[in-house]
Amino acid sequence: MDNKVKRAYLEKHMLVSFGIGKNNFVAFCDFCNKKLHGSIRISKNNRPYAIKVDNAEFHHRDGNPENDVVENMRLYCYRCHKNVHRWGIIQRWLEQTGKSVEDLPDSRNLKPMTFKKY
Repeated sequence: MDNKVKRAYLEKHMLVSFGIGKNNFVAFCDFCNKKLHGSIRISKNNRPYAIKVDNAEFHHRDGNPENDVVENMRLYCYRCHKNVHRWGIIQRWLEQTGKSVEDLPDSRNLKPMTFKKY
């Protein structure tokens, strides 16, 4: 993903403008609202060249990594990003098998699995 798109996303969602040099910021996961710390470096030509967000990843909503528009971007913490991709795998499997979410068993009442040591 292009750094210009990441910068535009951050500026749009955080309602800030980044200046030349190193800029530290606080963002939030778009799913669980977890606080995320990051930094962005802006060159003298006003171009972003290093964007780092601790424990987070940018995600393409439509799953197409070529679609680099701000409206298609989301910032998720690692946990939510992993779960979004897991849910995508489940949705594709349901589609391939002709099933729906209602066909899945209700697992809320299941007890956690325990393993015996031998």
